[in-house]
Amino acid sequence: MTYEPTGFALQIFQSRHASHETETWQEGCERVALHVSNAEAGDARSVWKDRFTNVLKSNLLMPGGRIWYGSGRARGQLLNCFTAPAGDSREAWGKTVSDSIVIAGTGGGVGINCSSVRPRGTPVRGTGGTATGAVSLMEVINAAGEVIKAGGGRRTALMLGLSIDHGDIVEFLDKKLDLKQLNNANVSVIFDDDPEIFFGLVRDGADFPLMHQGRQVGSIPSLELWQRIVKNALAGGEPGLLNGYLANKMSNIWYLEKLTITNPCGEIWMPPYDCCCLAAIVLPRFVVDGAVQWELLKETVLTGVRFLDDVLTVNQYPLPEIAAKCAQLRRVGLGITGLHHMLLELGLKYKAPSGLEFVDELMKKIKNWSYEASSDIAAEKGPFPGFDPEKFLKGTFVKGLKPSLREKIRTQGMRNCAVNTIAPTGTISIVCDTSSGIEPIFAAAHERRYRRGDEKMVEIVVDPMFQRFMDDGRDVEHFVGAHDLSIRDHLEMQRVCQRHVDNAVSKTINLPSDTTIEELSELYVEYFPDLKGVTVYPDGSREDQPLTALPLGQAVLLAVGARSETTPIDCASGSCDL
Repeated sequence: MTYEPTGFALQIFQSRHASHETETWQEGCERVALHVSNAEAGDARSVWKDRFTNVLKSNLLMPGGRIWYGSGRARGQLLNCFTAPAGDSREAWGKTVSDSIVIAGTGGGVGINCSSVRPRGTPVRGTGGTATGAVSLMEVINAAGEVIKAGGGRRTALMLGLSIDHGDIVEFLDKKLDLKQLNNANVSVIFDDDPEIFFGLVRDGADFPLMHQGRQVGSIPSLELWQRIVKNALAGGEPGLLNGYLANKMSNIWYLEKLTITNPCGEIWMPPYDCCCLAAIVLPRFVVDGAVQWELLKETVLTGVRFLDDVLTVNQYPLPEIAAKCAQLRRVGLGITGLHHMLLELGLKYKAPSGLEFVDELMKKIKNWSYEASSDIAAEKGPFPGFDPEKFLKGTFVKGLKPSLREKIRTQGMRNCAVNTIAPTGTISIVCDTSSGIEPIFAAAHERRYRRGDEKMVEIVVDPMFQRFMDDGRDVEHFVGAHDLSIRDHLEMQRVCQRHVDNAVSKTINLPSDTTIEELSELYVEYFPDLKGVTVYPDGSREDQPLTALPLGQAVLLAVGARSETTPIDCASGSCDL
């Protein structure tokens, strides 16, 4: 079985992932497989090169974008994202900004938790002045990202987080409402303590203490703070909510250090200087004549874990601190893409109980196979240096593994501190011609807006599976998109998947334009304690909304015409007649 991207998928591969404009898909797969297999020794190198080549050419496994871009380069940086610390001194600020610039220069995004910075107005001993606060550091980091972008470099991807009990939390929440502020960053509120405690204060109408280094520095009515968070999210999709309490409760390295922040898209919680090493299993490839090829899926998962572990070995790291941390933990993130397309091929509805039951079983199998693979690699190459068998097996997440697998880990160890994630997979899913991550298809057809340099572009995209159903004369009435699902449908799918993912799950929760503060608040309270992060996107909340769904009837006409067009936008509003 081989795969060849065509049309828009080929266009994106050539513009984003190919090493030069004439490189073919097959040549690109061979380049990546050769580069990554250099981590292997002796005869194993050619064996694994062939295995990697096969799963890539067949599009069973899709590496992250930086793996495609960096493979074959002398100083290939293959990782998508990292974290950096933020301290409470001029020197620490300088280091944070320097780290973010260096990381961005290698094509990586960076997550930074700014909660250690003292709140605005705090007296500064030795100078007689007062602190400018955590948001000031965020502005400096954001400005550095703007300079990099203006200089022709890769657009900086940032996640800037602040603890909900920080003295600057209100300033932080209001900053992003003006879209000209912190516009290079995703911003999120971090819950370091059990969210249920905060929600209890909200229900009781109690004040919420604001803290710094164990001392109370102020207070705010809990309900007022919570309504501000929800209102802002409804207005522009931010802040996101990050559940640091659950992330650390479920962390496999609970005994080593605290997880402090996620990467820019939220799929991996990390300590400072850790990294994202990403690839995705392309799920629709494993459905043949309406049945899942489970053995092929298992073999691909085993190969995928090996592939990502090898990526860590051959990678050229942007900072020595990151190289050291990644060597200590060897964190990888084998994810999935094309879940909705897989469900459609199997005749299962995204939101139906039968669909959720299937996803639960699917994710459980991928989890178990991934841990088996990492343990077997540990028997061969040694466990990650931070591995402690007794403490590792006491981890809350690991306790949920089947007993035989836990015994294997006790005996052989684990090569990686964590193995699974679910990332957005936006660009790579386009190359795979399939739906993105665990997201439902956005629509049977939609307009997609993006930038090419300084030029605004718009394209009309027909969902590839919808096109195939139309070409085959199959019924398409069941093709529902993201906005045809309830908010609860989205959250339920994320919760099912998170049960079996040791890192985290990135999922966009689409909100209808008429969603109320009360409705969103109730759903947050119900689901957030079970999720490591939540991101919402209110329909029509941004002027340059990247995707706009088209009616099913128009999608049918487009599918009949089988056309996908890319056109420059020459109007100031970015919304033009097509």
